[in-house]
Amino acid sequence: MTNSEQFGAGLTRRAMTLSLAGVAGATLFPWRARAAETWKAYTYNSVATVTASKGLQQVIDAVNAGTSGALTIRLNLGGTLQIAATNITQAVADNIVQFGDDSFFLGSMPIGGITRLPMFVRNMEEYNKVSDLVRPVLAEECKKKGVALLGKYVYPFQVFWSRKKLTTLADVSGQKLRVTSPEQAEFVKALGGVPITLGTAEVAAALDRGVVDGVTTAASGYGHIWKDLLKYCYRVNICFVDSLLIANERAWNKLSEDHRKVVVKAVDDITPKTTAAMADEEQKYFDELAKGGMTITQPTAAEVGEAEAKIKPYWDQWAKERGADATALLAKAHTAIGR
Repeated sequence: MTNSEQFGAGLTRRAMTLSLAGVAGATLFPWRARAAETWKAYTYNSVATVTASKGLQQVIDAVNAGTSGALTIRLNLGGTLQIAATNITQAVADNIVQFGDDSFFLGSMPIGGITRLPMFVRNMEEYNKVSDLVRPVLAEECKKKGVALLGKYVYPFQVFWSRKKLTTLADVSGQKLRVTSPEQAEFVKALGGVPITLGTAEVAAALDRGVVDGVTTAASGYGHIWKDLLKYCYRVNICFVDSLLIANERAWNKLSEDHRKVVVKAVDDITPKTTAAMADEEQKYFDELAKGGMTITQPTAAEVGEAEAKIKPYWDQWAKERGADATALLAKAHTAIGR
């Protein structure tokens, strides 16, 4: 064999060795065979220390660790990107961000508002029954938009808070109250108030300038965060509020099956803990706010009955406005909760 033939044979052997090593590496370390992915995440929450934000960060940390950095998700708080709170689902669908935490999704998927019908569900058990009915519908709606529904967490009951006197149901009349959904807006209007929809990042400035007099939120949401801007809390239980965790479908499908399992496990493990943590801390925050001088009022049974009577006709109106599917879903929800 000539020198050139020996040299060529050596190159061939080295090429085969490198090729086999590459196959072995891909087999032993399948995640290394794919390029690392970096996702941008966006949430409506503007404060990192609220429990919902901390829970979301825990999900992200679990994904980053569980994929050994092959998938890295970086969180952007509400107001740090030019994305309105009401446009998060669309931003995820358009791949502006790949991961979304969206509590304002009803503009994109109105049927999800069934769990936010004011005074419709009276406890978490009833909420879960209705939520189980709407979950597959929401998943299908997300899919139509190019979005994958991964899970959700749930805030405790939303109640009224205000800078102005708010100790009776009648005091709602005339007040400008920030709401987070069309359903809450209808409740405020039924009580004579003026609903104003604002993203979470906009609320503190709006309260400070008098753009709004008060808000609907939970104590473990932003009641304790905005405490210096509020003087009264009227604890009529309006509705639970859920926030969906969603991903861009193309980005989601691009992930390996193993990576998707890591994400799903993180969401499934942590979101129930976030929901439970907020429920557990709710009364603690109310006690702290009362000690700090806030006037907190529990409505009388008569006031609760009056509020329900005012808003109950809206439940059927809500379904009628959203079509046959919503009407059928509401009927199933009535059956599920037994009234």
